[in-house]
Amino acid sequence: MMKRVIGVLLAASILAAASGCGSQGASSSASSASAASEASASTSATSEKKLSGSLNIWAWGADEEAQARKDAILVFIKKHPEVKVTYTVIPTANQVWDQKASAALAAGTAGDVMQMSPDYYSMNTKYYEDLNPFVKQDGVNLKDVITPGLLDRYYDADGKLEGLPLHTNCFEMAYNKDMFDKAGVAYPKDGWKISELEDWGKKFVSGSGSTQTYGIAKHWVMDSAMVFAGGGTPYTDDLKTSNMGKDTIVKSLTLYQNLIKGKIMPSDTAQKTIPAETLFVSGKAAMYPMGGFESNQVIKDAEENGINLGFTSMPCDPNGKEINVQYATGWAMTKTCKNKDAAWAFMKESSYANEEMNTINAKVGIPANKKIADTTYANMKTGDVGFDNSYYVKHISDAHMNPFGGTLASTGNIWTNMVQEVTLNGKDPAEIVKLNAPKIEKEFASYSFNKK
Repeated sequence: MMKRVIGVLLAASILAAASGCGSQGASSSASSASAASEASASTSATSEKKLSGSLNIWAWGADEEAQARKDAILVFIKKHPEVKVTYTVIPTANQVWDQKASAALAAGTAGDVMQMSPDYYSMNTKYYEDLNPFVKQDGVNLKDVITPGLLDRYYDADGKLEGLPLHTNCFEMAYNKDMFDKAGVAYPKDGWKISELEDWGKKFVSGSGSTQTYGIAKHWVMDSAMVFAGGGTPYTDDLKTSNMGKDTIVKSLTLYQNLIKGKIMPSDTAQKTIPAETLFVSGKAAMYPMGGFESNQVIKDAEENGINLGFTSMPCDPNGKEINVQYATGWAMTKTCKNKDAAWAFMKESSYANEEMNTINAKVGIPANKKIADTTYANMKTGDVGFDNSYYVKHISDAHMNPFGGTLASTGNIWTNMVQEVTLNGKDPAEIVKLNAPKIEKEFASYSFNKK
């Protein structure tokens, strides 16, 4: 779920359609012929309903993501000029979105359509409409039109479809070929293991201070990825039981500690002076976990600095399972929505039924529309190296959902403290796990999905 790492955009902003509209909503005065040409045909098996009224959409976003979302919504506005659309952006920094959205949902004052992520694990499902009847009404098989790996988490434990996916991102490992050549290390191939870094990663370590070089940059995703490094999972698939007290977590923390102690990976303290991306594109880190959302910029910066790039899979755990992490975002319809026809039209067009909207979404992540993901997105090429996005599409189905987002953020806070105790303060991993496992179990017991 990208909202936890993108910056602040605006506390609140309202879009006005390019064709001119009042401050209370966005509507287009374009001719019907012009409006019809703005969007591709719906995949729905039924004819579209004539829409009317107003639609209030709440979302998060920043930078390119916010612009892409705005542009996609403008496509919807131009296609449906009879609907007055209000679009509000709320920042995610310091949990502003979580606080405002939760308060509004509880008070019944939330938008008709709310951005959401499946890593909330049904925390807000009581406020959301079940979308299954809308899907049935349209006669569409979602698995035929939505990119594999994007849909399943939007169903809650009871089979309720609480949202539709918008787009998602995972990671691919970029590496500096010249640094590998200089160190005499073979290029990493798909299937390489994170534990191997303790060995050949040492060959990249040299210098000190501003001249220090590392085997891998400490991207923010590493805290989430490393929880799987010992071969286990943080909890069971049904979210009923925490695995955070098991030996696999001790192994994960031990490996993490060794990588940072050996300066194969910089510590948080060391990396405060130079961001992870800068470390890589300046030739001071041999590898970089590159998210789909940042690949264009990373490749551009690296090539401008003369970095000879190579790409491979994210590392595997001891069992040979790739450690990749998925951050996903989608839309939900609130039960207080007074214009469900317009809300459903917007959601399905954003998700799968409007190729123009999904082509715009493809600029910032793997779009939900399977056709656009397999073609437009997968074939996007970047830089002189000719990098394309096909890897992300192929690997998204096997990526772990962000393990500590949304509902599980409180557990994530404990995990972050555990990592810091081990990597910054040098504490014994086994002792840290023993101390914190009961705290995490208490958190799991408090989650709403475990009280049913």
